[in-house]
Amino acid sequence: MLFLSNLLRIKDSGETMASMTSLDFVLTVAFSVIVVINLLGNGVVCLVVLRYRGMRAPINYLLVNLAVSDMMVALFITPQYVIKWTFHHPNGTAGDYMCMFITGGNFIWTGGAVSAFSLVVIAVERYFAVIRPLNKRHRLTTRRLVAIITVGWLYALIFNLPLFFVVRHKDGLDHCIEHWPKKSLAEAYTIACFFVFGAIPMGAMVILYLRVLYKLWKSGIQATQISEKAKIRARLKVTKMVCVVSIMYALCWLPNLVLYMISQFKPELYVYGSTSFVASVLLVGLNSAMNPFIYALHSTNFRQHIRGALCCRTYRSADFLNAYGANAGYNSAGIIDSGNFAENN
Repeated sequence: MLFLSNLLRIKDSGETMASMTSLDFVLTVAFSVIVVINLLGNGVVCLVVLRYRGMRAPINYLLVNLAVSDMMVALFITPQYVIKWTFHHPNGTAGDYMCMFITGGNFIWTGGAVSAFSLVVIAVERYFAVIRPLNKRHRLTTRRLVAIITVGWLYALIFNLPLFFVVRHKDGLDHCIEHWPKKSLAEAYTIACFFVFGAIPMGAMVILYLRVLYKLWKSGIQATQISEKAKIRARLKVTKMVCVVSIMYALCWLPNLVLYMISQFKPELYVYGSTSFVASVLLVGLNSAMNPFIYALHSTNFRQHIRGALCCRTYRSADFLNAYGANAGYNSAGIIDSGNFAENN
């Protein structure tokens, strides 16, 4: 109990309000709104996919994995930018542990790594679904899905493991800092972050989606049967949706990645808590909250499932049809096809 009381010493309301500027108040409200929208929206995505058996296509589980990683980002943004005005950050060993696991942002980076990994896997799935739809070797089976999700989380934790050893609290500060044994290690890690979170996944997604869109555009010109044209339109709509998700990831994460790299090479240009830094974190939070709205905007069926889930609608018989029928019912339509949020393929 003594440890907990030292860990979170609640401020009185007068001290809290006095330490907050008008900008701090606006940013706190903005982060609070983003966190609430994130948790509600991504929670609904998980609810829709898990409640309706007809939505349990492998790619939909990838979107659930993406939603979980986005919720992790929101949960660990909260102590840094929403409730930090309600407590004093402890010093000493308690402060170090709090930085490692709560206020240091380590799990924000972990969630971001899982998000990037999931988006690349979705891009690869789209590629094989459209370019090689009849190749069963590349089909996303349940076993492969479990392995991919497990590998994604392990990769994210291992890559971010150094942060758990270097992020510490410095007495007198209200935030955590990184204590690297050598400056060269810090520089190498920030460069690695830029490539692992930014350049590599974004480059891979650009290449894969350009090939997919070209294939769909070319197929649309050549298709003659109405059913074939409808299938191509459904595939195109799904691909456009995940393209938008990927583009928003790039736009929202790149500023923070660039600033993080600048913090090591040009520290005079980087100030913790500056408007540019906080704005970049706000973009990261916004990215983790917007995906459910992109899904709803592109999918009529998803909107219908949201209404059904929130209104506690009873199941229809169609809801109990497994989307990929024990891995034998792969179709090639999409999030819009067959009432599914995302296609099986």
